[in-house]
Amino acid sequence: MKEFKLVKKDVVEQQLVTITCNCCAKRFEVPESGGYEELANFHSFEVEGGYGSEYPQDMDRISFTLCSVCLKTFTSTFKIPYEQLDLLSISDKIL
Repeated sequence: MKEFKLVKKDVVEQQLVTITCNCCAKRFEVPESGGYEELANFHSFEVEGGYGSEYPQDMDRISFTLCSVCLKTFTSTFKIPYEQLDLLSISDKIL
């Protein structure tokens, strides 16, 4: 779960204030100066239901955030292992 606040600058934009794991409720308050190292330990997902899907249903969307520990726990339950991609080698192939 992400929480934002509106910050007035030359234009109004959303600024991330807190990020919370929906599974274990670990919460990180993002300092004004950044805190990007800790943010890397949170992963946000959006899942949209397609026509005839059981969950989420058609035209529904769910969004959630998991911390790295909960993501690792969740993926360890997979009966078929996930595919791990090396993003550096993918970007080399694109260039």
